[in-house]
Amino acid sequence: MQDNSISTFYQQYLDQRPEEKNNFLGYFDVFSWNQLKEDLSACDRLQRKPFYKIALLSGDAVYYSNEEQIRVSGKTIVFINPMTQSRFKTADIHFTGEYCVFSDDFLRGSGKMATGSWPVFQGHDMYVQPLTTENYDALRKIFRELETEYAASYQFKEELIRNRVLDIIHFTQKLETSSAAGRPAQHDPLTTLFFNHLEQAFSHISPRHPLAYKTPAQFAQLLSTPVDRLNKTLRKSTGKTTIALLHGRLLQEANVLLRHTSWSIKEIAWCLSFRETAHFQNFYRKHAGCTPQEYRTA
Repeated sequence: MQDNSISTFYQQYLDQRPEEKNNFLGYFDVFSWNQLKEDLSACDRLQRKPFYKIALLSGDAVYYSNEEQIRVSGKTIVFINPMTQSRFKTADIHFTGEYCVFSDDFLRGSGKMATGSWPVFQGHDMYVQPLTTENYDALRKIFRELETEYAASYQFKEELIRNRVLDIIHFTQKLETSSAAGRPAQHDPLTTLFFNHLEQAFSHISPRHPLAYKTPAQFAQLLSTPVDRLNKTLRKSTGKTTIALLHGRLLQEANVLLRHTSWSIKEIAWCLSFRETAHFQNFYRKHAGCTPQEYRTA
C-alpha cells in the first residue's frame, strides 16, 4: 500500500513513470538514474525519503547527510534509511545509478527482524561502501535480476525479490573494507533503541507539530529504563552523556531548519520545543558560537 509521501516522491523525481502498485506486503520499486526527471533540483533539498534505499553508483557525486559531506567516486554502494536526512549533487555527465527502494514491511515479510536491525541501515547516518569493479559487477547483476523479476508475472516473485534484496545486503556486509563515512559502530541494544527513538522524534516536526521529547528523563521513560542506566550505557558506547547527545541533535536539526526552510526563528524555536525564542537563541549561541540568524545568512 502506498502513502501520500511515496506519491510525492514519484511526482518530484519520477514524473515520467507511474507510481508502482502491487500486492506485496509492503512498498518496493527499482529504477535507474536515466529514469529520473531531467530537473533534479529536488535531489538538492535536504529531506528524508519515505522508505529504505539502496543505490549502486558509478561516477563522482556528493551526498550531504545532515551536516556531513560524503564524496563518492568510482564504484560505490550506498544505504539510506528513512530517518536519514540527505541531499545529492553530481556534475558528472557519465554518472549512472541503480536504485532499489522498499519499506520495512516489505523486507521483513513474514519474518521478525526489522530492517533497521541490519548494520547497513542502523543509526541515522548513511552507509557508504566503495567497490572494486568485480564487486560492482556482481551487485549490478543482482540489480538486473531485480528488474527482470519485478517485471515478470511469476506468482511468488515477491519472495524472490525479497531474497535478492537480502543478497545485496549480505554481499555488502561481508565486504572487509569500508569507507570512513560508512560502517556504523555496533552498539548496545539500548543505545540502538535510543538513537532510533531520537530520530523518530525529529522525523515529522513542524511549527504545528513541535518536538515531543527532548530531555533525558523523557527518553528514559520512553525506553522504560532508569535515567542513570541510559546515561551510563550511552556514555560507554558513545563517550557522550545523554544530555550531550540530545543537545547535539537539537543543534543539528536547528542548522538543517535554518538552512533548508523559510520558517522564522520563532517558528524554528517552537518546532524544537523551546517555549521562548530567547531560550532557543541562548541555546544556539552557547553551542554554535553564533546566533541563529548569523548562521542562516552566513
